[in-house]
Amino acid sequence: MIVTLDAFSGRPNPSWALKENDRQGLISRVAGTALAAADAPAVHGRLGFRGYVVSTVSDDDTTAANAGLPETFRIPAAAIEAARWLLTTGQAAVDDDVLQAVADQIGSTPSSSENTSEAEEEGDVDSLAAAAVASCVIQNTAYHPGFWNTPAVQPNNNCYNYSMNFRSDSFAQPGTISGHPNNVTQCADVATAANWDGCTAGCSGPNKNVALVVWPGTDYHWYRRHSNGFWGHKPGQTSARNTDNSGHVIGGALTPANCDRGPYTIFCGYRFSPVGMKVR
Repeated sequence: MIVTLDAFSGRPNPSWALKENDRQGLISRVAGTALAAADAPAVHGRLGFRGYVVSTVSDDDTTAANAGLPETFRIPAAAIEAARWLLTTGQAAVDDDVLQAVADQIGSTPSSSENTSEAEEEGDVDSLAAAAVASCVIQNTAYHPGFWNTPAVQPNNNCYNYSMNFRSDSFAQPGTISGHPNNVTQCADVATAANWDGCTAGCSGPNKNVALVVWPGTDYHWYRRHSNGFWGHKPGQTSARNTDNSGHVIGGALTPANCDRGPYTIFCGYRFSPVGMKVR
């Protein structure tokens, strides 16, 4: 049985194989309860820890089936006791700082994130656009989450795909399509990789407004502004939405700079994504 920790937005989520005694321990905790949901992709896409997806990977492993469980099921973050125990089985596969961050999130109440800025562009994005060069034309598109929330698209495209508005079905990473991939999750490094792809801090020609934040040393996340006046985003393999971790629409006075972003505490700044930009 393979366990996937569902926590990241940009990077692929970490996974590990359960040992035999751990498989039995998991079954004893979830069999016959309402904890294991068969509809694994259907989950509220808050930023940060969202639970686990457990999958049987060989046809001769009947552990789950014998316990009345589907071949793939989800352990939600709200299942605190099971979530804490399952985290201990991934110590060899998950970085210590991620383990600690997830442990801190399990059972916690969502709160407003810190809003430390590593950019000078913390002002309202309308002011940012107005200050851009005359040749800059903002062409933010309408909000169409249905395009991203289908079974064929949702699990294969992440926040970078959504913010740049390009479906690659590859869980796109900044810098990959331009030949300058980046493995460092700090503002400057993610921004530089995105620069190579075409998403920059300057604007020339038709562009979309986007914003970058990071979970320090762990992951990044992107937002895209829509012509409706609010911001949309897609946390990892979960559905596209226009609300933050507290369920508030990210519009008006609420922006990517001050909304509830969970562990993504560093606001890196607003950027511009050219219309037609591709990612991979």
